[in-house]
Amino acid sequence: MAKIKIDLPTQASKAVDLQLMSDQERKSFDKKSPAQQARLLGFADGPKQNFDTPTYISATAEKIYSKGNSFIVLGLDRPSNIFSGFGGSNNTHCAAIDLVVGRLGSRGASSTKRGQTVNADPNFKTDAARIYISQKSDPDGYFGLVKGTVGNTSISSPRSTVAVKADTIRVIARENIKLVTRTDAQNAQGAELTNAFVGNYGIDLIALNDDKNLQPMVKGENLKECLSAIIESIHDIRDLFDNFIEEDRKLTQALLKHTHYSPFFGSPTSPALTGLLPTGIETLVNKITNVQLQLNISMQKLNSVQTNYLETPGGAAAAKDGQSQYILSRYNNTN
Repeated sequence: MAKIKIDLPTQASKAVDLQLMSDQERKSFDKKSPAQQARLLGFADGPKQNFDTPTYISATAEKIYSKGNSFIVLGLDRPSNIFSGFGGSNNTHCAAIDLVVGRLGSRGASSTKRGQTVNADPNFKTDAARIYISQKSDPDGYFGLVKGTVGNTSISSPRSTVAVKADTIRVIARENIKLVTRTDAQNAQGAELTNAFVGNYGIDLIALNDDKNLQPMVKGENLKECLSAIIESIHDIRDLFDNFIEEDRKLTQALLKHTHYSPFFGSPTSPALTGLLPTGIETLVNKITNVQLQLNISMQKLNSVQTNYLETPGGAAAAKDGQSQYILSRYNNTN
């Protein structure tokens, strides 16, 4: 059979995995002609055999719509067996809708090798893809999510939820996407949402389910103002240093012209041709070439940083690799 390559090292998934069949199903399948096998796999007008679909363990309070390994379950909050979640505890206000495809994921099968039926409860870890909607739930606990910094749920602190899980998730808008929090004065559990502590109303972006180094986002305009102030301060220091060099140069020139009066008739002596004069001339040249000229180069670099990163409006002429270097996004904002 052909194989589908997965973009992960050492992993591959068969397009049609006949190993999911029980031994008896496989023997029967192998005895059939290629045309009959194709029909059993759902090709042409044949009815597809759901040997990759476990039997769902339903609860009495659930209404189920299913086709193959695709399910819509209307019932009560339930992350696992029929006794789990707030539905398993017969709570009020815990209605739920569970949209699932691929129960047990790549392990999904209708029966074991020995022909025993494979039964499956909801499994928030292994099921291939899920949209879970619940009136009262602990999504952080159900999905094994780290705490982060905002709005953590627990059995003692449940919330209504819409949870989405799959190998990949795409949220696509033809115009724009808004992530908005704290839109109401109360949550679905009837608790007041006050401004006494607003930390729970934020948004955490957590990669690898690891919150060890979770840090606040930077506000772009504030960062821009901060960096501009730093650059302005560096310019001030450069100007001060330039003033010092200029005054020091005047002193050096005065020293080079310095003479003493001769004890003979009080006439001035000529400047010394050894010692101070050559050293002073060399110092003047070095101050001009190694300090003042370098200060100008430093100023140009600072101006370049300010122009490219802090003042260039988004979408202006590209500055590097075809992209603007302006630090603020043209599109995305946060508060």
